[in-house]
Amino acid sequence: MASTPDYSSLIPFCITEKETAYIKSLSGGKSQGQAAIEHSVARATISDAVYRVRLRRQKQQSGQSTLYNEAGSPSATWVKGQAQKGQRSLQDVIDDTVSAFNEKVKIKSVSTKAPKVKTKDLLACICIGDSHLGMLATSDHALENHTLKSGCKDLTDAADRIIEAIPATEEILIAQLGDFYHVDSSLNQTPQNSNPLEADYRFSKIIQSGIYVLRYFIEKALTKHKIVRVRNVSGNHDPHSHVALSCALATFYESNKRVIIEDSPRAMYYYRFGNNLIGITHGHMPRPDKLPAVMAVDCAEKDWECEFKYCWHGHIHTKRSFESMKVIVESFRTLAPGDAWTIDSGYRSGRELQAIILHKDFGEIERHTAGIKRVRNG
Repeated sequence: MASTPDYSSLIPFCITEKETAYIKSLSGGKSQGQAAIEHSVARATISDAVYRVRLRRQKQQSGQSTLYNEAGSPSATWVKGQAQKGQRSLQDVIDDTVSAFNEKVKIKSVSTKAPKVKTKDLLACICIGDSHLGMLATSDHALENHTLKSGCKDLTDAADRIIEAIPATEEILIAQLGDFYHVDSSLNQTPQNSNPLEADYRFSKIIQSGIYVLRYFIEKALTKHKIVRVRNVSGNHDPHSHVALSCALATFYESNKRVIIEDSPRAMYYYRFGNNLIGITHGHMPRPDKLPAVMAVDCAEKDWECEFKYCWHGHIHTKRSFESMKVIVESFRTLAPGDAWTIDSGYRSGRELQAIILHKDFGEIERHTAGIKRVRNG
């Protein structure tokens, strides 16, 4: 019969509140699975914490010490020497350093006081074209160097620029038009045809970075708008990973009544604002030329009466617009550069982020654009 691990001996080597809570649960006789249920985390989170703390104990007992941050990642390593008389112990230094630099991490967002808005008659809409986060491009093959880090920075800088420019409406709609992620798994292939893709980082890091970027948009919007509504569209590059993005955001903001994450699995999404009907999709299915007819059928019973009808999509990375059946169908550019395949195939387009302002009675009344040069030279 296997002996029960002595988890209580690991408690002195815990450096975060979460690690301490996990290890105390285990030392109280709970299994790793039971501890995971108690703390509402995955079992792997518990086992990873045990591994980190055991490794930390081993290093400290062998004479090597490592300073860890809140996430448990090492930030400095050194070999211990003998303390002189009256000198503070190494553990005292570690404790003080950890206390000074560790930040509290919010588990979930909660509702905060809404800012004062100038009008309820306007709706601000930010259309985020195919971001392809995680794409790797090099200037020797593509037109410029592009990484996960630079893609995130371009998007968050664009969020600052565009949200500062738009009016303080009561509600804002953030429309993420698909292909937010460049890859859909660690295989680094397109999901449908298994074409190879160049990815900059580990798949898990790419997913985490995308969540950070969308949260940045949301948190920035909350400073100016009472209600933030978010729609993440499935693209041909990220039919599964976009679900992880929506689920993560929905979980984080489930207690915040000012944030609405629209998570319908349908390819088409509709939203009505006054006399405006908005359709949102990626553009690979249904195809753009079919979108007015699709909207007419889907919305025939209720919202087709709207005078102003729009359908916004991504996918083609270029700016195109046409009108059919009184529906204005428009595609939006991306902030990301082309990768090697795009450049070799002859595709070229401008790069920008746009926001559209709709009046509840008069349709589109203004538009704001943050081009890539303006974003980077803000």
